Amino acid sequence: MHDSGAFAGWFPAAMTNAILPETAVRAIIQTDDIALWRGADGVARAWENRCPHRGMRLSYGVVRGNRLTCLYHGWSYDGGGGCAAIPAHPDVTPPKTIRVRTYQCREIGGLVWVAPEAEGTPAPMIDGDWAPCRSLHIGQPVALSDALAQIPGAEAAPFHAQAARVQTPCSAPAVLGVQPMAERGGGDAALHGSWHDPKRGAPQCQRMAQGSPIDSGKADGRLNAPTTQPIGAAYDA
Repeated sequence: MHDSGAFAGWFPAAMTNAILPETAVRAIIQTDDIALWRGADGVARAWENRCPHRGMRLSYGVVRGNRLTCLYHGWSYDGGGGCAAIPAHPDVTPPKTIRVRTYQCREIGGLVWVAPEAEGTPAPMIDGDWAPCRSLHIGQPVALSDALAQIPGAEAAPFHAQAARVQTPCSAPAVLGVQPMAERGGGDAALHGSWHDPKRGAPQCQRMAQGSPIDSGKADGRLNAPTTQPIGAAYDA
């Protein structure tokens, strides 16, 4: 399991549609292993991907209503991270000290942004409605400037160190975010793209799905559609 608590600031962790209602998925930011989940209330949450009981990954858990339940021994946690129920002791009220470590989580520009709870800087902002399009796993570290340089004819306006508004050749404004992920012996990255106008953006979105905007010789070819396989799934092997 990856270490936790190593990063500071806000980072994109997934597309907004990667977290379906009442599901949990895995994400990695630098070396932090994170469980992203969405309750019945529609709110996206980001927690340390570790049950306080036995250390099981909470991304394997089950979401019912606004509770996330660990797959191992069934300990349940409410939306605030506090333990709500222990099946082996149904008559015991769990101590308030049993809590999951939580992160700040915001949905902005079609992306899910995550920051440590102690992070004091505000989440990045971009105006408009954005439709999530595609996530792409790159088998090497990638900086935002490198990703933007590989999009022919694009005019980019970074609004955060990890994201930029991009005017694509098909004239559909887009958001491109870079998620750094630690990997065995090095580093990986994920690129997340969303579109301001889904109908006009569809042709370019299809081109992105067919090939990486990063030089194809440097990509490992693992294309992960957010609705079928979250980026973090590559680490579950």
